[in-house]
Amino acid sequence: MSQSLARGLSILIELGDGPHNLDELARKLGVHKTTVLRLLRALEAERFVRRDEHHRFHLGARLAALADTLGRPDVRAVAAPHLARLGAATGGAARLVTGPPALLDDLERAGASGRYAAAPVRDATGRVVAAVTVPDGADLTGLRATADAISADYAERTRPDAPG
Repeated sequence: MSQSLARGLSILIELGDGPHNLDELARKLGVHKTTVLRLLRALEAERFVRRDEHHRFHLGARLAALADTLGRPDVRAVAAPHLARLGAATGGAARLVTGPPALLDDLERAGASGRYAAAPVRDATGRVVAAVTVPDGADLTGLRATADAISADYAERTRPDAPG
């Protein structure tokens, strides 16, 4: 393991016991303060640590987000075989939308590899996601403009004389 990585992990372990200032961390790690500060800045930039108004370092939000994923099954992996069977049985697309932000797991046909993308509002799945995720009292001006554009695009594409 690289020395920098080992030291960075040691910092995180120390901060797991509670907040520390730069001097305390340097002393506990047996490393010069400039080295510890360089590592702390890198960890802070990635939100693994945060600094308070008293110049003490704490574990950061990124670690909480990573810890939150432990023990939680990957919904896409669990759903994938079921989506594939559903797609094969119906001959259509089987989609799983998870969020926020809404991610679209699209298995077009059985055996497809699947793709992950932000759910587009212009397809049926995206419209459903948009409809159920708009908070009460939200300013719908932009959403209405998007809906109008979608309607106009749909009308244009489905005209009897439309090229296609």
